[in-house]
Amino acid sequence: MTIIKSKLIKVLLALFLIASLLVMGENIYFKKRAPLGIYIGQNYVGGKTYKDIETLLEKINDDLGNEEINFYISGEDIPLNFTLEEIGIALQKEKIMEEIIRLNTPFNYGEKFRIYRGRWKIPGYFAVEKEKFFSVLAPVKEERYVPPQDALVYAEQGMLKFRPQRKGKNLKFEQMLDKVIEELYYWPSFPLTIQMEMEYLYPEMTISRILDSGIIGEIATASTYFDPAAINRSHNITLAAKKLDNILLTPEEIFSFNQIVGEASLENGYKEAPVIVNDRLVMGLGGGICQVSSTIYNAALRAGLGIEERHNHGLPVGYLPPGYDATVAFNYRDLKFKNNTSFYILIHMQVLNNELKATFFGDPSKIRKVKIITQSLQIIEPPVHYQEIKDQPSSYRNLIQEGKPGYTAETIRIFYENGKEVYREHLGKNYYAPTPEIYAVGVLPDS
Repeated sequence: MTIIKSKLIKVLLALFLIASLLVMGENIYFKKRAPLGIYIGQNYVGGKTYKDIETLLEKINDDLGNEEINFYISGEDIPLNFTLEEIGIALQKEKIMEEIIRLNTPFNYGEKFRIYRGRWKIPGYFAVEKEKFFSVLAPVKEERYVPPQDALVYAEQGMLKFRPQRKGKNLKFEQMLDKVIEELYYWPSFPLTIQMEMEYLYPEMTISRILDSGIIGEIATASTYFDPAAINRSHNITLAAKKLDNILLTPEEIFSFNQIVGEASLENGYKEAPVIVNDRLVMGLGGGICQVSSTIYNAALRAGLGIEERHNHGLPVGYLPPGYDATVAFNYRDLKFKNNTSFYILIHMQVLNNELKATFFGDPSKIRKVKIITQSLQIIEPPVHYQEIKDQPSSYRNLIQEGKPGYTAETIRIFYENGKEVYREHLGKNYYAPTPEIYAVGVLPDS
């Protein structure tokens, strides 16, 4: 029994010694070598030294740089061909080496055996220069980009019109890059085929949304008239009216005349025409735009909108009665009103021969009937002024400027529902200075 035990111990020691020698030899030999059974792509690297593998990876990377990816776009038969190098894709050599070294952990024999039996393939780790990738393919995207087009409601020649919405298209760039990296992970054959996916871009505004917004028909209109022979003034009126045409007001939005029309300057295209400044009629840039603000003010009054800011002229104007006008001066006096309805409002401006017309479109069923009246408080007779002419006799008398009376007037807006008055709004008192009557008179004694 003792002899058998002694022999068993010797056998076990011999086996242990042999195993130890094998382990030591295996670890010494494979210390800087890939485990058996490992592939990089189609290249078997099991047992190769790290240095040999690094050299091989350099060659694989160079070869892959010339391999092509064929990008197919939906609806196009001819693919777009780019090499990996052209689009900034290269092998991550360091990461592959890290993976091989990780698999070569000492004494990890169970995993090494599975690697050997399973023909272990290192994944295709690739790095992407995103800036290069997207810059190369950006023209492809730009050429095929179709922006979405919102549905549009607008007015033309006094009529409501609608332009239907249109879907847009766009290449899914980020997803395309992810797909390329995913395909390369499995070491595909080349040329690699990638389908470039398109995505639809949907507009925010649709015809149904426009109709839901409440723009159905005309809710108010106002007109004033001007002399087309006054060329500069007519030009200014037309220019300002164009800037206001087809302005859309959302519920609770405040309309600002100055913000939309801008400054009456040469740079903005305005010309000199008569304007009222400090209760005097003088030549100035933008003469005529106050007729535009006054016309749109009257339409806003009739639509029942909330008046936030309004100023009357210093002198009576010829195109509207006292109390109905609205003067503006950039960064000084503005015309503002609020869309105090529950629906959108579309402003439409027309210049028809000698007529300036403002039309508001919205939901007529939700508008209360409005009546505007003015109460004349006082008529102010024009003062008479004399200018002495030194070289004329005292009997000389000549009318230089015809006098015009001034006024004070109060404007009132009356709201009706079902034919009955429900509310009166006092819009304020207006003062218009009289225009002096001026005579030239002589001062020399009569002979």
